[in-house]
Amino acid sequence: MKRHTWIFFLFALLTETLYSYKASAQNSDPAYIFEGRVVVGSHMIGGKDALQDRLYGLDLSYNKDLSHLSDNWVKLARASAVGISFIFRDLQDLKGHEDTSANSFGQAYGVSAHIDFRLLKAGETTFTLRPAVGLSYLTKTFFTNRNNRFIGSHLNEILKLDLLMQMPVSPKVDLTVGAGFLHYSNGGYSIPNAGLNVVSVSTGFRFKRIPLEKKEYHSNFHQLNRNNFELNLGIGRRGISESRKGLLKSGFYAGYNFFLNDLISFKSGFDAVYYYTPFDPAPGRSIETYQKYATSYDKWRAGVSVGPEMTIWRLALNAQVGKYLHYNSFHKKIKWFWTSGLTYYVAPRVGLQAKTYFHVGQADFINYGLVFKL
Repeated sequence: MKRHTWIFFLFALLTETLYSYKASAQNSDPAYIFEGRVVVGSHMIGGKDALQDRLYGLDLSYNKDLSHLSDNWVKLARASAVGISFIFRDLQDLKGHEDTSANSFGQAYGVSAHIDFRLLKAGETTFTLRPAVGLSYLTKTFFTNRNNRFIGSHLNEILKLDLLMQMPVSPKVDLTVGAGFLHYSNGGYSIPNAGLNVVSVSTGFRFKRIPLEKKEYHSNFHQLNRNNFELNLGIGRRGISESRKGLLKSGFYAGYNFFLNDLISFKSGFDAVYYYTPFDPAPGRSIETYQKYATSYDKWRAGVSVGPEMTIWRLALNAQVGKYLHYNSFHKKIKWFWTSGLTYYVAPRVGLQAKTYFHVGQADFINYGLVFKL
């Protein structure tokens, strides 16, 4: 997706992180945590080629403790910290798969925002789940090395999930051991975009600043925590194969949200996508207008979808599964779709959203737009 779309993802989580820092600084002597982990991983696609390479890297994190934020979502989610990470991966030894040649990759330099959720505490040992989203610059792409068919653009989204075990070795230092998953992709903005999926293990240390005085504080923003109607609309781009050009599409959604608690709602609604340029089978146009599983002969496709939404301060993360009511697809087997979206609410009734449409395991496009709640 375009640079501003990925910046939206990062901006939303970074804003929450910085707000938490500011609120804490105004109400208590804040606790800061610095963490560094050495990472070794391997890409996980390719049958016999999977898990055969060694991809080394480094994760550096700056975290803020949330234990004294009194919002209900913190308690319901067992959120323990928010933070910012620098993520480096050396991909030059990544082995090839199918039509992708080995040694056609470079390095990845990224920054992400994350939230820590405490899963379990056994004695002094803590088990933490850390989802993260961010932005990364990859030094080599298909357009710099045509053997690299995993990466179609320099700028890519980071989706990351780590399971961490933290064990104290002193009052201010913890040993950290982790296992993680990392995904690089541009959301279909530039094709080819198979994306990279990497699993890894890591180890390192956390250095903690323990506050002298602790005081609870409460954020001053509340989402529309009741049943409500929702409308959203936006625009995005799907890349043309092996070209720097793309095709515009717009997504529209209208649905109803069932409020369960300050953390979880359940969504159900009508999803539609408008193609500014549908598939044209004419010679010379078929390649330019072909969009893999998202290839449509008509200008509209539409269906119904359901799924959960998790709200964290101004953020809302949702995932829905949908069944098509109308889709004149080039691939007749495609009857279902799914979406995932991240919304940043500028007001309780108005938000900015980046929502990705998927078929099977393939990203179609990212719809960048507005959300309205009634």
